Amino acid sequence: MLRSLSAGFVFCLTILTWICVPQLVWAAETSKEKASEEKSQNQTQAQKERAILEKITVTATRTEVDPDLSPVDAYSVDREDIKAQPNYYMNNFGEYIRDLPGVSVAQYYPWGPPWVHLRGTGHFLQRTVYLVDGVPLHAFLSTAINVNDIERVDVVLGPSSALYGANAAGGAVNIITRKGKTGEGAQMKASYGQNNTFRSHAEVSNQEGNFDYFFSYSGDISDGYQMKPIDGMVDLYKKGKTQYVKQASVEDNRYEYYWFAGKVGWDNNKGTSLSMAINYQNRYLYGGQPNYIINDHGNTVVSSLRLEQKMGDWGRLSATTGYQYQSIPDQENVGAKYVNGRVVVDDTISNHSEWDRTRIPLEVQSDFYLGKHNVLTVGVSAAQEKETDDTYKGTSSLQTYRYKLTTDMFALYLQDQAFFFDDRLSVLAGIRYDYWRYHDIYDSGSSNPEPDDVTKDHVTYRGGVKFKVNDTLSLRSNAGTAYWPGNPKWFFQNLNTGSTWREANPDLKPEETWMVDFGGDITLRRWGTLIKATAYYGEIKNIMAYTYEVHPTEPDTTLIKSRNIGKAEIYGLELYLQQPLTKHLFFTGSLTLNHSRITEDQTDPDNVGNQLRNSPDYFGSLGLRYLHPELINGEIVFRFSDDRYYDDNNEDLPYFHMDAYQTLDAKIWRDWKLSKDWVLNTSLSAVNIFDEQYATEIVYVNPGRYVEFMVGLRYLF
Repeated sequence: MLRSLSAGFVFCLTILTWICVPQLVWAAETSKEKASEEKSQNQTQAQKERAILEKITVTATRTEVDPDLSPVDAYSVDREDIKAQPNYYMNNFGEYIRDLPGVSVAQYYPWGPPWVHLRGTGHFLQRTVYLVDGVPLHAFLSTAINVNDIERVDVVLGPSSALYGANAAGGAVNIITRKGKTGEGAQMKASYGQNNTFRSHAEVSNQEGNFDYFFSYSGDISDGYQMKPIDGMVDLYKKGKTQYVKQASVEDNRYEYYWFAGKVGWDNNKGTSLSMAINYQNRYLYGGQPNYIINDHGNTVVSSLRLEQKMGDWGRLSATTGYQYQSIPDQENVGAKYVNGRVVVDDTISNHSEWDRTRIPLEVQSDFYLGKHNVLTVGVSAAQEKETDDTYKGTSSLQTYRYKLTTDMFALYLQDQAFFFDDRLSVLAGIRYDYWRYHDIYDSGSSNPEPDDVTKDHVTYRGGVKFKVNDTLSLRSNAGTAYWPGNPKWFFQNLNTGSTWREANPDLKPEETWMVDFGGDITLRRWGTLIKATAYYGEIKNIMAYTYEVHPTEPDTTLIKSRNIGKAEIYGLELYLQQPLTKHLFFTGSLTLNHSRITEDQTDPDNVGNQLRNSPDYFGSLGLRYLHPELINGEIVFRFSDDRYYDDNNEDLPYFHMDAYQTLDAKIWRDWKLSKDWVLNTSLSAVNIFDEQYATEIVYVNPGRYVEFMVGLRYLF
């Protein structure tokens, strides 16, 4: 595991030791006067830590319980953390959670979602659950949420299918959107950064009596950069991957994105609350060649309606529904070819397509308080998702391909949390039954375009225990299972047009995961120290893997094929440290040592011993944050990751084998109080200061150094 430790990683450990050891000595020798001051600071820090834990409790266990009693391993990045971090060119929530232990994030290009890989499971789509305000959604729909509209992001680690359904082999990510708060008022801000990037934002927010509201607009326009550089695509061409030259970026990939968000709520302060939220995005992404448009002003909508009702002293009822929609219209040209040592582009429009997804979720949950020391949760959820994919010749209405499918999902879940020995010991147990039905299937590329309906079902479990030894040390352990029925397209779609084709595999077996962990939390309140350590071990069976191959008869076309790999073994160690150094200076560090390897593959024995895709052997970060509102605020973050592979075959090719990297990011900011009601906001960010060049995901490269300046004006109500 440690064979590939880089100099940057060793540097991180050295800095970690250098900071922490002297700090403990410094704290022990503090005078009584300074100890009194520290005690006050630590009380404030303890209150902040508790507030953060309270925020993540509902995500971690689905119920409202004392956060100190939750055995589930979970973290939260709140609004203050988001505001303090640099302004990233990859402007999505993934950048703001990648400093947490167990969280590895890849980016492929600005309009897509971040690939969030949790606890070494290695695949963002089939092993991570994405939620917005607690409502599950497809990963691609998460782009509807702009970072300006996020209150916090919660991350739950470990198999969580018993909590949130399929896909949760590594855990779940819950994006909580902002709501109105008293005194926030109205704000307008504008940013300018490299690649001629202009960002704008306006918001109004308030809470008046029982009502609260938040409305915002955000814009992000950029000349972009070459996401698929010509040199890189030609290099792949010469190594046998001939299909990638076709979509090489001969020009910068400019883009235009716009967001609108709104959330209104009502709370009668007697146990009844109602909230409604909607997030909308419109996006345009140029493909880097004339007449090639990756997303031609597609729309994404994520909305929710939630009712909560307290039932006396014995329970709480909640009901949630919503509407989710995404359209991805695109246009392709004939594309680029590598001829006589040159890349030549044919910009003739070859086809255009419309890819739509609609999802309507519904969930009802009841929490029953069985005395002061037991909470029983019973819930039922259902959802219907419809997906269509239509392709047309050139700019005409002549249809050359059609795919459609409807998925019905239904689930029942039961969870119990009990507390013993004056709440020092807490036990959590949960079970969930899921059922899927695929119907109304049509695929014009298949010999049987209308196959019979298909159903799948499964039961998953999760359990945990936490023992609070004393005010300093807590021990916890979790075990759970996860189940993923598969991507319907892999079962039913034989796509035979455009630059990327698919070959269906109806014999794919569902993917199953189990994992256990054991950890401890150390809180040294006198010094404000928080240390978390978690060891985990698990196994994935019937791994659903896919390959990107050159089509045997179309050398400019990619053919996606899927199959099952026998097993993979996963184990590792997650470390996290939070430490105030002075009154204004704070240190945070995380390190994950991970081992994800294929242990069984009967179809291709050569894969045994390979790294599970997108599962680096180590990754982490070191951060220093200086907070002095009257003077200046600043943060500097050093991030690092080991190398990783895009595919389970571990092809040693550019982009397929992504090198280890280290980056340094920084931000300084200050709010200037102009009057009683007006505040001027300013910030300067620098991301990837040393201009490191590395592949973020297959074929796509990191844009390099990014510097952005922001100025804003806030009016306080």
